[in-house]
Amino acid sequence: MPSTSRLAQETWQALAETSSTTVRNSVAEIIERDKLELASAFYRHMLSDPGAAPFLSVFAVEEKLKPGLQRWMEVLFCHRSVDELAAALALQKHVGEVHARAQIPVNLVARGLRLLKHEINTRLLETGLSREDLIHAVLYVDRLTDVAFEEMSAAFIISSERSARTDEAYKMFEAGRNLALEREKQSVAILEWEARFYRMLAAGTPFDDIHTLQDSEFGLWLHHKAPLLFEDTRELPLIEECVDRIDESLFPQLVFGRDKNLQSESNRALAKAVLVEVDEIKFLLRTMFDRLVDLEVGRDVLTHLFNRRFLPSILKREISLARRNADSFCVLMLDIDHFKRVNDEHGHDAGDRVLQQVAAQIVAQVRAGDFVFRYGGEEFLAVLAEIDEARAMVVAEKIRQRIEELEVSLSGGRSIRLTVSIGLAANDGHPDYQRLIDRADRALYVAKNAGRNRIAKA
Repeated sequence: MPSTSRLAQETWQALAETSSTTVRNSVAEIIERDKLELASAFYRHMLSDPGAAPFLSVFAVEEKLKPGLQRWMEVLFCHRSVDELAAALALQKHVGEVHARAQIPVNLVARGLRLLKHEINTRLLETGLSREDLIHAVLYVDRLTDVAFEEMSAAFIISSERSARTDEAYKMFEAGRNLALEREKQSVAILEWEARFYRMLAAGTPFDDIHTLQDSEFGLWLHHKAPLLFEDTRELPLIEECVDRIDESLFPQLVFGRDKNLQSESNRALAKAVLVEVDEIKFLLRTMFDRLVDLEVGRDVLTHLFNRRFLPSILKREISLARRNADSFCVLMLDIDHFKRVNDEHGHDAGDRVLQQVAAQIVAQVRAGDFVFRYGGEEFLAVLAEIDEARAMVVAEKIRQRIEELEVSLSGGRSIRLTVSIGLAANDGHPDYQRLIDRADRALYVAKNAGRNRIAKA
């Protein structure tokens, strides 16, 4: 017998020995009647806790979490059989996994459950239960909540440990990427910004027509990918300080300063200071890359995209960044239409060629700070950083069009054309990244069911 069923049997037996039908019905009536008030009290308490602020938002609580807590109370306290209790305890494992994915500390949940027990027990005091039944009712609520929390905590620990191992593997993967190519790309990105700055300086053109360094391709990479690759390096915060000095001090003086003559002595000194900072960034960037060894681990062999096992690491960080900076990001789930037909009619070598070409087209349409994964089989997933739904739709449509226009060359002078269906989901503030993936996946199937070769939004 599975452990959850065994626990359910043991718990059911213990509750049967200590709580009557009257006691269980009294608790169930309170839950059914006051579940909204109880959920409101729970999250009011949680939102007032400074420790919970990084994990919760008012919108997420009202739209997602509060209804979920009401369902949780109903399942746990209103069960009528050992099978329903087994289902309730199985739900606790799911809740624990959700909390682990959202990185919600166990102590915050324990504090909230203690408040919840107090609220239920306060209502029990207002019932007409006898003194003996009241004691059993309090014990009934206490035992059920504790057993549920034990199951939740066990799942939380297992999921957290698995996630920690994946995070470590992800760091190894990042170290194993083609660092020479990555270094070249970022060196070119910073050089392009510097060259444009030089041209505007030489031409005497106003600097208000150039992106800040933080908003450039290099800045996007620095903000989203570099911390994952160079998390513990000394140079990364120094590079960020250089960027801040350029964007927040030197550049604004050039753009908004009183002296509009770019060739004046003061402005030339400012421009020279900008270029000194850029040189320092280039030096620190080279040093950072030199510190890493070239390992070949964790990459999808066929497409050279991210492996899906690193998706939790990426999404947890993007959710945290979005919450901290009030930014938006989006997920695209892509599936090659009728891919099985490609394999059946042209062979698996042709299928591999198609996967490589589609992967290349997706990568070509996203930015340096975005992430592209081979999600499995003929499915791909893209995480688009710092973007709203409208702009993400533009990116998705560009990908769809490029693939529709693509002609994949096969052996023997043959070629094949194909299409993709795309599901789009924007981050809605919920702390569980799996919900975002599921929403994108559901949108993908809406697109496929609507005729394929199209985009659907969650």
